[in-house]
Amino acid sequence: MRYRTIEDVKRLGHPVIDCHMHVRSERGDPAGGLDIRHCDQIIEANAKLGITLSCVIDLNVTGPQPYEMFHRANDRAAAAAARHPNHMRAWCFVNPGDPRAMEEIEQRVRDENFIGVKLYNQHRLDDPMLDPILDRCAVWGVPVLSHAGRPNDAETRARQPKISDASHFAAAARKHPGTMIIEAHLGGGGDWEWALKYLRDAPSVYVDIAGSVVDEDMMDRTVAAIGAERLLFATDMTYEGSMAKALDAELSNEEFSGLMGRNFQRILARRAI
Repeated sequence: MRYRTIEDVKRLGHPVIDCHMHVRSERGDPAGGLDIRHCDQIIEANAKLGITLSCVIDLNVTGPQPYEMFHRANDRAAAAAARHPNHMRAWCFVNPGDPRAMEEIEQRVRDENFIGVKLYNQHRLDDPMLDPILDRCAVWGVPVLSHAGRPNDAETRARQPKISDASHFAAAARKHPGTMIIEAHLGGGGDWEWALKYLRDAPSVYVDIAGSVVDEDMMDRTVAAIGAERLLFATDMTYEGSMAKALDAELSNEEFSGLMGRNFQRILARRAI
């Protein structure tokens, strides 16, 4: 197979979907409005790379923030999708430990047509606290995208004591086999080869390829372990690395088409609300 180029991406003939991208607030203010200039720059960059749809989450909310901060973050994601309705869709970002999390999910996912639910590192994915969210997403046929990693350094582990690694994703998938779960940025957050050992036997868990790690044969080893149909293209704001990994992968034309959008289209097509 020859090395693919951006022109091959542009010739695919179907939507090219970045399933994990971030918008942000003006001046980094978590209570502020959408940074319009940055939002428009995403669309400009996408046009150059052949990306036709970005699925966005607000960047500013981390840690155990109050409900209002997540609500405003979702307002910004909604504003981005409204500004570019043909090229952006929003994820609903919640802290599952907040008593109003389900209310926010119902508003955004059911009533405002957000894609699904985005989780960060407030609670591990197999924590029983998350069961109602994972169950609801299964009934609605919408995906859950969760931050992930297996940090190797003490500083990162101390900063993210409840980060979910692949073992937590696999455990959650066993409890909720009907829920489509996406492990974010396989190429970021620690030991991706370790993660594959757990993901191999968790068929309802997809992985997005974002992250700054661009190890040789990373994509090919991932395909060998879990199959190309569970791979999703994503940038998580690292355009160059993600696109390079996709273009360099030893994939058939059908597998490449799946990675660059059709796999995520099949996820979106399962929506039941």
